[in-house]
Amino acid sequence: MDTTVRDQQGTLAQLRRALADLATNRRRVELQLNRLKQQADQLEATAAERVAAGDDEGARSALTRKVTMEKAIADLAERHATLQADEQKLTATADQVQTQIEDFRIRKDTLVARESAATAKTEMHRINRDQGAIAGDLDDVERHTREAEATAAAYDELADPTDAANWEKAFEAGSQPSLDEGDGRGPKSLPQ
Repeated sequence: MDTTVRDQQGTLAQLRRALADLATNRRRVELQLNRLKQQADQLEATAAERVAAGDDEGARSALTRKVTMEKAIADLAERHATLQADEQKLTATADQVQTQIEDFRIRKDTLVARESAATAKTEMHRINRDQGAIAGDLDDVERHTREAEATAAAYDELADPTDAANWEKAFEAGSQPSLDEGDGRGPKSLPQ
């Protein structure tokens, strides 16, 4: 995208240089046109002076040069009009390229912003998904921990050496051991 903008800016710079050259040529033609008009006016004045002085041949010569000069003026005026038209077209083209560059920059900035927003939204969804997985993993770990704790407590009850000795004595004596019923362990706490 940046390359495209640089290329368009290069084209615009070339158009502006061509426009400056065209304006310079137009101005040069205008100066020549003004000089020729002044010379034509001088030749007309010279012809009038020569007629007044009775020099018909000198007047005719001045008028002939004036006619030649008027043809040159007409040619330069046509060239000037062509240069003005070309300058207007080139100005319109340069303005159009400038507008395209500005539109392209706006579109580029919009696309970059949209891409950033989409990336952020995707990242947010990924984080939420990962947090959900972590919460599920923590629930599993907590459940396994409770099960392990329950299993360990059961082994603790079964492996209590005082209970084992009481059970052994009771078995040898043929009676049940006398355990404190309040602790919730032993045969008396079991349903009959």
